[in-house]
Order: sequence, then C-alpha cells, then structure tokens
Amino acid sequence: MPSRFHLLLFTGLAFVLISLFFLPFSRSTGNIDLSSPISYDKESHRPNGVIFILVSPKRITQALMALYNVEDRFNRRLKYPYVLFTAADEADAITAEIREKVDYITEKRATFAIVQPEAWGIPAGLDKSLVDESIHKIGFTIGYRSMCRFYSGFFWRHPALAQYEWLWRLDSDIEFHCDIPYDPIERVIEQKGLYGFVQASLDASWVQPTLASNVSRFLASHASSLPPDANHEFVWKGPEGAAKALMGSAGSDDWSGMTFYNNFEISHRSVWESGVYTKFFEALDNAGGFFYERWGDAPVHSYGLAMTLRKDQVVHLGDLGYQHQKWPYECPIKLERCACINDEAALSTSPPPPLDPKVNH
Repeated sequence: MPSRFHLLLFTGLAFVLISLFFLPFSRSTGNIDLSSPISYDKESHRPNGVIFILVSPKRITQALMALYNVEDRFNRRLKYPYVLFTAADEADAITAEIREKVDYITEKRATFAIVQPEAWGIPAGLDKSLVDESIHKIGFTIGYRSMCRFYSGFFWRHPALAQYEWLWRLDSDIEFHCDIPYDPIERVIEQKGLYGFVQASLDASWVQPTLASNVSRFLASHASSLPPDANHEFVWKGPEGAAKALMGSAGSDDWSGMTFYNNFEISHRSVWESGVYTKFFEALDNAGGFFYERWGDAPVHSYGLAMTLRKDQVVHLGDLGYQHQKWPYECPIKLERCACINDEAALSTSPPPPLDPKVNH
C-alpha cells in the first residue's frame, strides 16, 4: 500500500500537471470553435445536453444506484435526459422490471438504446486468430475491447444522441460525494470550453504497445490539418517528445502516459465530428489495435483532444467529489456540500490499481 507521503506526492504532481496543461492562455486560432450560438432546451432553458451510460446487465444494480446518486446530487434539479446503451446481445436482459425502476428513479427521463451493430464486436477483415492470441496473452474480453472502440469512434454518431449538442458520459459504477449546486455543462460553456474532465490519470503502455507509434504516424501525415496551438505536450514527454511525434518517429517511450479519466467527460459534439478526429479514429480502426491489442478509449480520446484543442478549451471540474469503482478520488477541501474528507482514502491522484485483464473494466 502506498504511504501517505507517496499519496500526497502524487497529488501534488498531478495538480501541477493539470495547472501546467490546462490553465487558460491567450486565445489564438485553433481548428475547432463553436461556429453557432449555444442552443438551449426550450422548456428547461438548460443547454441541449444528455447524460449517457453504457449499461451491462451484470452491473444493473450498480447502474441503478448510480442513477439514484446522480439524481440526488444534481439531476433531479437540472433534469437532463439519459440514454442508456446496451450491446445487442445483452438487450433482452433489460427486463420490464428494470425499465420500471429506471423510470421511477429518473422520472421517465431515460431511454434505452442498442449500440450500432457496426460499433460492437470484431470488425470484418481482422484476423480473429490474432485477436484470440492477444486475449490469451493480455486478457480483456471482446466486450471490453468493443466498449473501447465504441467510445473512441461511435457514440456521438448514434441516432439516440443525434439531437443533443452536449454529451455527458458517465459509468454505471460511479458516485458523486458532493452536492453540485451548479450545472457542470454550463460551467464548461461559461469558460468557453469544449471539453470538461474531473481527473487526469496514467494509463499502461503494455496493453497498447503500438498505439503511440500509430498516433505519431498519423500526426506526421496530417501535419497541415493540425492547429498550431494544440496541446501536444499533454500526451508526449515535453517539447522533444512532441517534436518526435509530429515527425512520425515517436513511440511508447515518448508517450507521457497521461489520459483524461474519461468515464466522466463532458464534450461538445464538434470535438468528435471534426475532420481531424474523424480521420484519426478511422486510421486507428483500420490498424486493428482495438482488438489486436487493448487500445483504450481514454488514451485515444486524450491523443485526439491534444491534437485538436487548445489548453483553454479544456475545463477541469475539480469540486464534484467524483469517484469511479471505489478508486481514490479528489475530495474538494473545506466544502460543506461534500460527504468526504481529504484523507488517504480520497486522494484522487494516486495511481489507480494495476489493470486486471480478467475484469471487464
């Protein structure tokens, strides 16, 4: 177990990183900006947003508890709708009883949707023997890898989300330890951001050994499309690592390992619909690494955001007391609205437990 000293050290380092990479700076022109005014829901006068969750029937109790928590902490007041995704082969497990419970908890603001067939499972053309070999070697189920691919390149294209401008992802095994008196989407808008996050974490390279080199090659081949003030150094090791990446010669040793902990993320759909990100995902998908390795959606999002957004377009939401899977989290200091204290059990920036390939994370 890490000592209190090490936990505090990791906390300090992570906040330094967050401050270094995401404090606003002068606004030069990037290639993603809102080209039209923010749209608001006509009845509620809140931003046109939605909360979406990928729900596994194996975790339905967790999902129901998470919905209760979200409603209690802020959404009974804000009344954002929900879209609850399930994989096609699990849709029949969402029974009438489950739907009734969800309707009760959410005041009938939730709908269920099935993930697109093309977004789930091993894509045609991949060598299934290599996929089987990878699963045997490093673990992580087909379902888990499908989830990573869905969140990396398909969620915003789903018809169930088409009407919404702001997309707020949550997971089924989460808890907010703080009452939230404001609207987090509004907070991102007020700060002229396009992406909101709660935590930056390190991810492992051993499950995705060729991801960094594939990203680097994409950067080199699309250099003319990249904004001059993108935040490359978040994902690459300093100016030298970023320079290598832009030349197409970087690999895992040049990757910082930093990712947005994206089981909570608020994004404007223009981020994912941008030409750069769309081509970026297509390049990764064609390489097959979501199944030949375990390319996670958190590093894929982080690489994509680092190459398309300015620092000031990314907003840190650090006062929510958000926790995922009982891992350490950030407990806001001296906030009476938070049911936590800032002790060793609630330090967000200690590294998460080692990846367990046998668990469908």
